[in-house]
Amino acid sequence: MFTRLARGVVVALVLFAGPLGGSPVRGQTGGHAAVGAEEAHGEVNINPLEFQKDLAIWTAVIFLVLMAVLWKFAWGPIARGLEKREQRIADEIASAERSNTEARQLLEEYHERLAATGQEVRQMLQAARRDAEQVGHEIVEKAKAESQAEHRRALGEIDLATAHALKELAERSATLAVELAGKIVRSELDPKAHSQLIEQAMADFVAKPDGNR
Repeated sequence: MFTRLARGVVVALVLFAGPLGGSPVRGQTGGHAAVGAEEAHGEVNINPLEFQKDLAIWTAVIFLVLMAVLWKFAWGPIARGLEKREQRIADEIASAERSNTEARQLLEEYHERLAATGQEVRQMLQAARRDAEQVGHEIVEKAKAESQAEHRRALGEIDLATAHALKELAERSATLAVELAGKIVRSELDPKAHSQLIEQAMADFVAKPDGNR
């Protein structure tokens, strides 16, 4: 870009420097002889404080041409480059803002999931605690029921054993009474012998094994 700019400036200066160099510039005093002498010596006296219309015109033209060349080859590309850079910066800022917004959304979603997970964990712990309490209560109730059933079974067995013993005792008592009555009837004994017979029958009853009772 700068090479093209320099080339354009050089071309403009070459095009407009020729007419400027050939413009008639002469001093206010002296005649043709003085002018000829000055031209012979190759010297031209120019007053820098004197206004020269043709020089001003050509200077303005060169300035305008230079401005046009600069605008086309320098300021235009520079302006477009600045616009592109500004647009790129704006796009980067917008992208950064979008990324920041997405990051905030992800962070909020993470916090929400974390809170939900914590709530689920608390609910699971509460459910496990309730299940453990329920299982413990069921175990205690089952143990109580089994204990009560065992107690009732033992009481039933005791009642059966008691009834059996009473029945056996009644049977033995009846047998003993029958035997004793038969002995009394068959014997004519005095009261002392009668008492001894009863005592002997009771001793025999106690001494009999369970299988013969």
